[in-house]
Amino acid sequence: MLAGIFSVWHFVHRATFRLSKGMKDSVATASVYVLNVRPERRETLLNAEPGWFGGPRASEPVPAFGHSRRAPLVVLAAFEDGHLTHVGEARKGASAGTGLVRLNMVSLEALNRPIPFEEVIGRVPAKFRSGLRRTISNGGLLSPKTMSAVVDVLSEMDPVLREKLSSMSASRRRLIAALGDREKENLALQKETLAAALEISGVGTQGILEWTPETVERTSFLDGLGAAKVREDVMLHADLASLPGFNAIREAPHIAVRTFQSETDSAVRVTVVMANRLPLEEQTGADLIYFNETYRSFVLVQYKALEKVEDEHEFRWTDEDQFSSEIARMDNLLADLDKIEPDTNPDGFRLSSNPFFLKFCSRIVFNPDDRGLFPGMYLPLGLWKSLTQSGRLKGARGGNLLTYNNVGRKLSGTEFITLVAGSWVGTTISQSASLETMIRSVLESGRTVTFAVKRSPPPIPATAAEALPELDEGEALHPRKR
Repeated sequence: MLAGIFSVWHFVHRATFRLSKGMKDSVATASVYVLNVRPERRETLLNAEPGWFGGPRASEPVPAFGHSRRAPLVVLAAFEDGHLTHVGEARKGASAGTGLVRLNMVSLEALNRPIPFEEVIGRVPAKFRSGLRRTISNGGLLSPKTMSAVVDVLSEMDPVLREKLSSMSASRRRLIAALGDREKENLALQKETLAAALEISGVGTQGILEWTPETVERTSFLDGLGAAKVREDVMLHADLASLPGFNAIREAPHIAVRTFQSETDSAVRVTVVMANRLPLEEQTGADLIYFNETYRSFVLVQYKALEKVEDEHEFRWTDEDQFSSEIARMDNLLADLDKIEPDTNPDGFRLSSNPFFLKFCSRIVFNPDDRGLFPGMYLPLGLWKSLTQSGRLKGARGGNLLTYNNVGRKLSGTEFITLVAGSWVGTTISQSASLETMIRSVLESGRTVTFAVKRSPPPIPATAAEALPELDEGEALHPRKR
């Protein structure tokens, strides 16, 4: 058993493990690090400041190891010779000297009983015992197959651990593998829209790692997050119903919603609704529609995959295909937005009021253990139109061809997030009132709409504002932490 509610495993509970296929095409995978804590460091680490989940937030230099900082990392710690005693969430940190890196443990929780190394080693298949004995005795990262075997053994040893570790076992891998190619592609694109919304809002993408296939109802990625609410709950949300365009969202047969909150600033939160008309395997992609409630600004992002051809990533299309139809749809919607009177409200100022962006992704792989964004490039619709009209996007035989080399200027992920987060681009306040047509158009195309709303913190009541103490100039520039 575990002592108390083992909340740190909520982070780990959704992890799956796969071997990367080559360095160039590798994806971030979850890992387990075994830490043998030196006797002189044990009291110091256990008495460290509390982490997010109540356990100590400690850091220890360890030999350098390979692991993506974007993927989950679990630490099994031995604070007693020859016994696993604690488990926690970890991060691979910066260099701690020649050949060393920091192992940052966000929280540590004690097991109900110390588990002897030999008890674990004796229960794994024989082919893993030699490598496991070496790693568990010296400390370090477990190999993916050994780690999977260890997870299965720990699940058998304790019913509570079985519940917490079930998603790390072979059964979870089988559930993911059973998803069809189209299902996995659509889940990957929906996960990308969610990650982009969380990054733009400043909430962070940690919540993505909670995904599990066991609760997926074959409609959206959001269904796989335990706290997502079902359609009936969405209909009760009067605050969402008042948002521009939400009438179109509520018409979709399949809806899931979840609110994500920043772990560092409780005032920062984003509500995400995923809506679609078709089963997961029949959907044709996903669009992100991001709404900043403070500045009443919408931005829409459509995602396209770049194909790898020899040493170059490229995107090809024809003037009569689905992509050209989607561009024409954006043009028609933009023409309607342009008919709306200019916005003179300072909060409505935009560097560009064209809300449409394209993201061309060099890799679309469904990996629920990677909370990062797909590599790729963002193009504003206006730049895309200019590129196509200039003839720059033509191949050697006259076909339409986009590559990293011929596109010229493009927005990186950081640049795009900065522009959208500050509402420097997007619809004006007056334009945002007429977004229902755009949302309905996306749903009718068979794509999933990820409708993300960064919510404004509630205003301070007048009486409360009057009660706040006045700050002198120095304290206003450097306020005390409360």
